[in-house]
Amino acid sequence: MTQATPLRAAVVGSTGYIGMQCTALLAAHPDVELTRVLGHRSAGKRYCDVVPGSPVGLIIEDSLDPGSADVVMAALPHTVAASLAPGWLAGGATVIDCSADFRLHDAAAYRRWYGVEHPSPDLLDEAVYAMVELQRDRLACANLISVPGCYPTATLLACVPPLRAGLIEPDIVVDAKSGVSGAGREAKVANLFSEVNESVHAYGVAGHRHKSEMLEQLRDAADGDVGFTFVPHLIPMTRGILATAYLRPRPGVTEADLHELYAAFCDTSPFLDHVHTPPATKSVTGTNRAAIHSGWQDGMAVVTVAIDNLGKGGGGQAVHAMNVRFGFDETAGLESRVLWP
Repeated sequence: MTQATPLRAAVVGSTGYIGMQCTALLAAHPDVELTRVLGHRSAGKRYCDVVPGSPVGLIIEDSLDPGSADVVMAALPHTVAASLAPGWLAGGATVIDCSADFRLHDAAAYRRWYGVEHPSPDLLDEAVYAMVELQRDRLACANLISVPGCYPTATLLACVPPLRAGLIEPDIVVDAKSGVSGAGREAKVANLFSEVNESVHAYGVAGHRHKSEMLEQLRDAADGDVGFTFVPHLIPMTRGILATAYLRPRPGVTEADLHELYAAFCDTSPFLDHVHTPPATKSVTGTNRAAIHSGWQDGMAVVTVAIDNLGKGGGGQAVHAMNVRFGFDETAGLESRVLWP
């Protein structure tokens, strides 16, 4: 049921790339009143003076009083949101976390991949993984929502439907490419223009940490173990993800079977497009859309997914999950493009 009064929303970490996306979308949302924006380094400044082109004139704050917001969107470094979430939840807020803090349900796996103990392991089982297309029913009553990473979003959209349907073998290879904004807004030598321009390179070949959440979701979808090879690449563009999944069909499964599966899957969401040619990232830039193409080569399914890493792979997905949680129209606040950076 939709609320009678506007939902009071706060964005914590509002000046990072994902936080900027959340802030822009919430500020234009018809059912939301953006009341608080937080950012430690820019506290005391007007938001529009820190984020180029933003119409939001709120003063950036350094802390959030429990109970001052109905929904808190957290776009913070890993472990920070997990330390603060218990207080926000106790104050009655629904927490939507865009970091990796609540994506895994196994505290030992979190320690293994992120190198630290989880600050609030008791909350891991409470968190709902916020891929609306895959977890819509569970989101409707969730108080702690974990937004997937950008690479996992594209990868799982490609791989989960045929795994759930039993159409492919549980042995998957994914090649994925990301724009530079996926590394965040902090200055880093490796992300300088002169370092990345006219160059493409693979990284995380021994195991990217997003692989942990993808494996957890893939195993759930397959109801068993899954072989999974994932190799990400950095490419010289600002935003976008292109993931290509190589899937081996089970005996008797045809190209037409998979085409029909993805077409039906895309019909379940206003933000999924089943396209007839392999998609370009520019076709979804600034949006919450995912373009999915199912192809075929020598008996192997080749499924390509294009998303915006800050939109469908970040702030857009967070707002989409919020819409489902509070009974708003799924597309509310998500019709326009957000193009900074």
